[in-house]
Amino acid sequence: MMTTLPPTTTAVTFEQLYRFLKNNYKASRFEDRNDSVWGENYSTRIAQHHFDCLHKDGISHVSRHEDAAGVGFKFSHDLIAIR
Repeated sequence: MMTTLPPTTTAVTFEQLYRFLKNNYKASRFEDRNDSVWGENYSTRIAQHHFDCLHKDGISHVSRHEDAAGVGFKFSHDLIAIR
């Protein structure tokens, strides 16, 4: 049985989350995709997805394919990557 963490009331700004993702995502899967093929605001859309997950579920996940460490991680409003 999977347990979901309850949403927390600690707020994180979009800018804080974006910086966190930029530091933990592979560049080739984040800002390097801001182009005419993927869309000029690709990384912003990825960040918005995680921002929405945090506000809805209190947690979000990044796969090993996007993780700069190649492992995958989860995180919550504290913006600490748990690998």
